[in-house]
Amino acid sequence: MQRTGRSVVNFATGLMLQVMTLGIGIFSTPLLLGWLGDERFGAFRAATDWGNYLNLLELGISGSLMALLAKAVGIGERQQIRLTLATGITTYLKIMIVMILAGLGLGIFITQLVPVKGVLVSELQTGYWLGFLAIFLLPLNPFRLLADASQRGYFANVFIMFQSLLITGLALLLASRGFGITGQYIAVLAGNIAFQLLMSWDGLHRYPDVVLAIKDLKAQKPIEKKLWQLNWSTFALRLSGQFGLFTDNIIISYILNPATVVPFFVTQRLASIAQTQIQGIGNATWAALADLHAKGEMEKFNARLIELTRLVTVMGVTFMVSIAAYNHHFIKLWVGEDRFGGDGITLLATCNGLLLGLLSLWSWCFSGTGKQPELVRTATLSAAINFVTSIICTQVFGIIGPLLGTFIAFTTVSLWQLPLLMREGFGTSLKQLFIAVAKPLAVGIPYGLVIWLIAKNHTPWGWLGLAAEMSLTASIYLVVAWLLILNKSERQQWIDRFSMLFSRFKR
Repeated sequence: MQRTGRSVVNFATGLMLQVMTLGIGIFSTPLLLGWLGDERFGAFRAATDWGNYLNLLELGISGSLMALLAKAVGIGERQQIRLTLATGITTYLKIMIVMILAGLGLGIFITQLVPVKGVLVSELQTGYWLGFLAIFLLPLNPFRLLADASQRGYFANVFIMFQSLLITGLALLLASRGFGITGQYIAVLAGNIAFQLLMSWDGLHRYPDVVLAIKDLKAQKPIEKKLWQLNWSTFALRLSGQFGLFTDNIIISYILNPATVVPFFVTQRLASIAQTQIQGIGNATWAALADLHAKGEMEKFNARLIELTRLVTVMGVTFMVSIAAYNHHFIKLWVGEDRFGGDGITLLATCNGLLLGLLSLWSWCFSGTGKQPELVRTATLSAAINFVTSIICTQVFGIIGPLLGTFIAFTTVSLWQLPLLMREGFGTSLKQLFIAVAKPLAVGIPYGLVIWLIAKNHTPWGWLGLAAEMSLTASIYLVVAWLLILNKSERQQWIDRFSMLFSRFKR
């Protein structure tokens, strides 16, 4: 399968995954809220976010390892791929020891960091220690990175679908039997074990002799040295991302209370799923862009980048216009109007989701070509502004605060600094980049206002009516975008790509 074909299949399976995730969420969340209650649900989400901070202790090795794996895969040297994979496994074994010590420390204070009372204290402590066992799966991480570096992310997407079904099924079963927060941790642990074993099976099937390479520590030395040279910029970026984007539930839980996490979480749930899908375009295509850069085909690289920027914006507007207009009706049907956090959260979540899709695509240009260090200053400044303004805005404006902080950081730092870095690093035209974003927005903003007014003064007929109206809204924008944003040659280019892809599937 060629670059475009693999990118399309990666994106298509990612879309299937998000549709499935949405379906599972719609079905399971009201049941979980009913069985667990708002405080348990909110406390589990906040504690999970605290646990995610342990992932920072891998010190950016995932980024540097993926870059080395992508290079080895691009060259096609099987021995180099096997040795890089083995080096990743032994490196993660060392990191696991540090992570275990940090995890033990976090476990001691988890009930102070997530303020809970009564029986929830013992539930949270027991659950945390069960979830802690997932750290022992860390050395299997390189198999997932190998799939991504080989543009075989569609395998991971299929396995994640299975993982999601397993976690949701167990979470519902254990919640209904009264296992509380502890049961939720058990479900997630079982899902993580299944996913890592499946990814390991895929990797070992392709490179069965990697086990022998693990023992060859002397041959791994040069690769290990490169891993530790490349990792620090990735670590700085991950640290910035963690502080900037994944502390919202913690801030809400600590400043307000764990139960307030529920309306904050459910109100932006649709936008979060759409955001993941928009980011999926960058995740599915970064390896192809890196390949063009490695071959020195910069004109083609920039042409693809502008095209992908336009695609991300079009898809972002397609998803977010429908969500911004109909989210209130969705929450009302899903978990009840009393858990709707307000139009402000909806609007900011959709804006941030679209912006994050663009920033993610542009960041991949640097990460995929080994130029992560150039992003560190911008990412650090943006994360610092996000973190501080999120706390201040939450104190002043309440539940909307973290999203307001993210929007301020994106618009005051990232949105204009990243394009400047792309011009310096890749010779990307700022004018073409601006037009690629502005044209879909020029059509989408007035269209979105009309749809929003219609949705405000009209109630869809149940779930079927809501799904039909949201689908119709999105489809109309896609048709308009096809006719007004793409020119004749661009439309023909997309028709040719899909024809080529479908002809391959027919063989």
